[in-house]
Amino acid sequence: MPPLILSGDTISVRLESKHLEVIRWAEKGVKEEARIKVPMIDIDRVVLIGRPNVSIAVLQRLMLEGIPSYFLTSRGRWIGSLTPDNNKNAFRRIHQFQLSGNKELALEIARKLVRVKIKNSRRVLQRLSANRQATSNYLQQKVDSELNGLADKAEAAETVESLRGYEGMAAAVYFSRLGCFFPDDVPFRERNRRPPKDPANALMSWTYTVLLGEVEGAVRAHGLDACIGFLHDISYGTPSLALDLMEPLRAPVCDLLVLNMLNHNILKKEDFRFDAEHDAYYLKDESHRTFFTSYENAMTRRFSMEKGGAHTDFRKVINDSVIAVLHAMEGRQDYDFFIMP
Repeated sequence: MPPLILSGDTISVRLESKHLEVIRWAEKGVKEEARIKVPMIDIDRVVLIGRPNVSIAVLQRLMLEGIPSYFLTSRGRWIGSLTPDNNKNAFRRIHQFQLSGNKELALEIARKLVRVKIKNSRRVLQRLSANRQATSNYLQQKVDSELNGLADKAEAAETVESLRGYEGMAAAVYFSRLGCFFPDDVPFRERNRRPPKDPANALMSWTYTVLLGEVEGAVRAHGLDACIGFLHDISYGTPSLALDLMEPLRAPVCDLLVLNMLNHNILKKEDFRFDAEHDAYYLKDESHRTFFTSYENAMTRRFSMEKGGAHTDFRKVINDSVIAVLHAMEGRQDYDFFIMP
């Protein structure tokens, strides 16, 4: 089910029996109201962008119905989430805390994450290159070789610090090639963020933020602390474990979605605004719903990991990633993270 998106054009959200009545401005700057009624049974999560007018009564009802709410700023910064209190497994978190100083386990998990991230980045570039002219074949082969070599080095890394170095080198190779596949009117020259300096980076950062919220929700749903990770350092306010588990999904989920939206004109240059105060580009408020329609299609699209195999989708992939961490914490060796088919 698609999420209910509440943004700055929301005048109010009213609770009426078993549904919500959402009242929005019909047109920005014009005092005309559009009212829609959304049955609670059709909502599996709510995304609040900016400062929509939502009452405590509505948020409380969402909690009672088991519907999580995710909060983002209008510029796409993740604020946090309001989730039902299903995180009751204190013993699991105690075990996680006890393992947080286990450097061998951290390195083992981090190796797998970075190796898979590089492999998935390589696979994304292969798919994007498949329909390009033969003149790009040599360049793609060169990138394939470089990323393969870095994936092998990541698998054999002796410290988390050296592993991060291989990850950084792979990202440089990947992004230098990825820019070839963006449309001319929304070019991508290099990865930049905080703040994003162009529409391409604005859309990438926005997509990463939305996905991070889903991963963090899955981590908490399994009774784990999202701030205690293995690849990313533990630091105040950083959802390190959620960031860890998002790494293998950045290219196959976020980057492919961004390219699909831009190359098929689902989102255009006109859907972004320049903020002179912050010297940055952001997705316009009125374009958020268009984004979330495409995002939802990407997250729920069914695919199989192998020919004739069972079908899955990216929400199940996220859930399986958290389960892989649980298996690692139990001392099992038969776990791995998502590898793009």
